[in-house]
Amino acid sequence: MKTLLYYPGCSLKRDYPEAERAGIAVLEALGYRVVELRDWYCCGGYPGSTSLDHVKYVSSIRTLSKAIQQKRETEGDTIVTLCPFCYNTLKQAEKLYSTKPDIYRRVVEYLKDEVEPYRGGLRVAHFVEVLYESRSDLSKLARRRLSGLKVAVYYGCMLLRPRAVALDNPDKPVLVESILRELGAEPVDYPLKSYCCGSFHSILEPSIVARNTGKIARAIVDSGASIVVTPCPLCLSNLRKYTDLRAMHLSELIAHALGVLELPLRALQG
Repeated sequence: MKTLLYYPGCSLKRDYPEAERAGIAVLEALGYRVVELRDWYCCGGYPGSTSLDHVKYVSSIRTLSKAIQQKRETEGDTIVTLCPFCYNTLKQAEKLYSTKPDIYRRVVEYLKDEVEPYRGGLRVAHFVEVLYESRSDLSKLARRRLSGLKVAVYYGCMLLRPRAVALDNPDKPVLVESILRELGAEPVDYPLKSYCCGSFHSILEPSIVARNTGKIARAIVDSGASIVVTPCPLCLSNLRKYTDLRAMHLSELIAHALGVLELPLRALQG
């Protein structure tokens, strides 16, 4: 049984525990042993952090350094997260040694009295990657086929940008659609599936989020989709707050199809 080291992240654990439970249940149904990291910290992905890269990466490098010990104990060499922001920041941090050596040295110097320098040895993966790699098993395990369900996939930004850590083509992503087809769903195509929802502007500039999510919602409605799924908790929050779309986290729909979570029928009706 392969072990996955699970990184929860702040927003999913705090705001969407049901999506977290669903995601872990799906991974376990696929045969993975899911072990939550003991010493994890906020990934550091906060508004404005790009101008302070050495600060942005401190939390993630600390987490990666401490995760090495759990790798030795569990033989789990992959950190998986359900949050795109966490994935993006951790993935960039994991590459820091080779991609931004000057920043890496500053971070290591800051952490020298606390942890050993992280010099590789872990893979950072998003939930979507694990599902895609196991998509044939998903089909076999499905207890509730999603036949006839027209689904719009909203990716958001952080799984697709920058290209150095992107899971898929940022202009035409298809990974989640491939996963859903294995379960019998009918993904619909529409523009704006990777258009920014407005992200953290919901705090200080909600009008930006209302404008962006309005554009996304109109495109989804025009596509004829019954529901929209997203792998991002922040995107989910914005879609639910600023639109009338029937939206859910990707993990919940997959868990429902596998029979490890019961969704109300109204959640799936057009």
